[in-house]
Amino acid sequence: MNGLTKSIRPIAGTVLALTLFQGVAGWGLTQGYDYGHAHTAYLLCLLAIALPVIVIKAEIDDKTVRGNSFAVAGIAVIQVLVGMFLMKDNWDFGWIHIPLAMMLTAHSFAVLISMRNVDV
Repeated sequence: MNGLTKSIRPIAGTVLALTLFQGVAGWGLTQGYDYGHAHTAYLLCLLAIALPVIVIKAEIDDKTVRGNSFAVAGIAVIQVLVGMFLMKDNWDFGWIHIPLAMMLTAHSFAVLISMRNVDV
């Protein structure tokens, strides 16, 4: 293990927190307020893409950590694309946007839990 191992849990926790804030900001959009929903999505996507890169560079052999980190990155990219292109002027695709956010939360939480089994 190298020094990157210690950064995995904070990044996964930040992705989890940003996803929860996305829910609050998304609800605010439905009420006419913008709390930075789009900007938070871009930051979240950047951190989510960095997560599997750091997991690979840290040489973690735990398959659950690797799999869930790739799931976080993939779901975050799909989530941003759905928000940018399918929900630009029409919120009818909220039926897929919200479950994707729930899956993103679950997988980032799974990375946090799975990192307990990895020696730091």
